[in-house]
Amino acid sequence: MTPWQKKVVIGDCTLYLGDMRQVLPALNLRANMTMSDPPYRIVRGGNSTGEMGGCFSRDRYSGNGELFPIVEWADMAPLIYAASAESSDAVIMTSDREECAARMAFEESGFGFHRLLVWDKATVTPNRWYMPNCEFGLYLYRGRARRITDCSSKALIRVPHRDVTDHPTEKPTALLQHWIRNSTEPGDLVLDPFAGSGSSCVAAIKAGRRAVGIELDPKWFEVACERVAAARYVPGLELTVSAYEQQELGL
Repeated sequence: MTPWQKKVVIGDCTLYLGDMRQVLPALNLRANMTMSDPPYRIVRGGNSTGEMGGCFSRDRYSGNGELFPIVEWADMAPLIYAASAESSDAVIMTSDREECAARMAFEESGFGFHRLLVWDKATVTPNRWYMPNCEFGLYLYRGRARRITDCSSKALIRVPHRDVTDHPTEKPTALLQHWIRNSTEPGDLVLDPFAGSGSSCVAAIKAGRRAVGIELDPKWFEVACERVAAARYVPGLELTVSAYEQQELGL
């Protein structure tokens, strides 16, 4: 019996519905890059005045410190390391509060640490103690460190945050594609063990890379499949979202 509930292959992308802690060890991957935004703890409470909106609005966030089921840094890091090629990179999204714990777990698993990447979202989250407008990426490597493709790239990048889906923590594909292009070559394999609505997989496919995504939530798994299928559209070819629908119907 497989450790995933569903597997969908769409061109150069394979998506698995299941828990990465069970799925990833069974895949025997050697990814050239991991590009992922794992579920991590956020500040408990913090919206007693009702001034926060979006994913932190009262009707969407209970204040318990979790937007999604949490996988501990120490549990995910060794699995991602084992699924990485001998000379490979990883960018793991995190917050300012979680950065220290995340970095420690990934370094203890065997990754080296290059630097902290900063995403300026060009939007802010209302807050009484400075309004956060940035998120962070741990830029890591396994084995021999390689130069990025564009060595003129800055550690801070400004990409406006505009949601394509209703996923609470969706990242812009332009941001992810920038990092993917810098850490991989065409045809390389990009892994996202917390695929969400599929942004990393879409960015990888648009950059001409292969991709593997794992997602626990059936709703977002389906959204990821649809987005990846749509990303494969090429003018003049009959390959759109309907291709995924036809696959599901067995046509």
